[in-house]
Amino acid sequence: MKGQGSVFAVGARTPIGLNAEQTALMLRTGLPALTAAPLVAPDGGSVTMAYDSTQDPYTVGEERAAILADQALREIATVVGAALKDARGAPKPLKLRVALAFPEPRPGQQRSEIGRVLAMRLRASLRQTFGDPDVDLSTSGSAGLASILPDALTSLAMREVDAVLVGGVHSDFDPMQITALDVAGRLFSAERIDAVIPGECAAFALIAREDFGASHGLRPLCRIHAVASEAGEISAYDDTSAFDATALATVIRQSTSVLPDEMKVGWAISDHGFEHYRVRELYAALTRTNTLWCPPIAIDAPAQRIGQLGAAALPLGLVLASDMFKRGYAPTPMGLLLAGSDGGERGGILVGAP
Repeated sequence: MKGQGSVFAVGARTPIGLNAEQTALMLRTGLPALTAAPLVAPDGGSVTMAYDSTQDPYTVGEERAAILADQALREIATVVGAALKDARGAPKPLKLRVALAFPEPRPGQQRSEIGRVLAMRLRASLRQTFGDPDVDLSTSGSAGLASILPDALTSLAMREVDAVLVGGVHSDFDPMQITALDVAGRLFSAERIDAVIPGECAAFALIAREDFGASHGLRPLCRIHAVASEAGEISAYDDTSAFDATALATVIRQSTSVLPDEMKVGWAISDHGFEHYRVRELYAALTRTNTLWCPPIAIDAPAQRIGQLGAAALPLGLVLASDMFKRGYAPTPMGLLLAGSDGGERGGILVGAP
């Protein structure tokens, strides 16, 4: 099948890896990166989370997220920068569009307050390698990328741009974020396991047409076949039954609608952690869409090992899917990347072997 675009380069910075390759390798082992963080919970106890221990512990919040994003972007720049040089070493022009997912606001926080420091720092990082590209921004958290990616892929198909850079960043290494989770009754502890394990992550992927790879000497890592998003009926802050929610099932149906009847999906990477409503919602969606799946129906949940992924969920899914196809351990040729924001939005990306 011909996709809407192919991933040619990836970059990541996570609690379990300094780059995309390390992250994918360590996640394959199944080892958790959860530990006591140098933060204090509102009740005076320790905070269990997954965090990048190589970062300055006094750097928190958006400033810390910006550093993680810059390091992940440098990994992309290393690959793309070398490819975008001619025989004399002069840089080739690249018309780029950027789609970024930022964290969603905490309860009581306005969207206009989100990402000011982060946006400024990321703009500077982008300028070093890619000039001053157009940027689409979502502040809808985990599923945010799914709402802005279709327009960017349309621009790519119409040859308005040479490539699309997608990414997301999230960090719970912030006393204010820890307090917000605790006040909402969502902070993980030994006494509260139906909760969020804080984490932090930054991930990026460069998407382009097949001719881009051929002309720049880059091999495709995975193909993107469809993207879907849907406003949900449940959020992290209400008591609606997860079994009555249909948004995730709708996303699965829409994402797989491009497949011929004889082709099914055999695996998925989901952003759910240990909150019961997200797990119940996923399995209710799997039940509603059972005819679209084939064995082994392998569902991986990296957040259960490296903490909450937030806005980096779908970009990290592209990083992991690329590694799966590159190294040949994807269970089937087609897979789904699924994510759900706290506010209720659900998103999905159908990926396939290159």
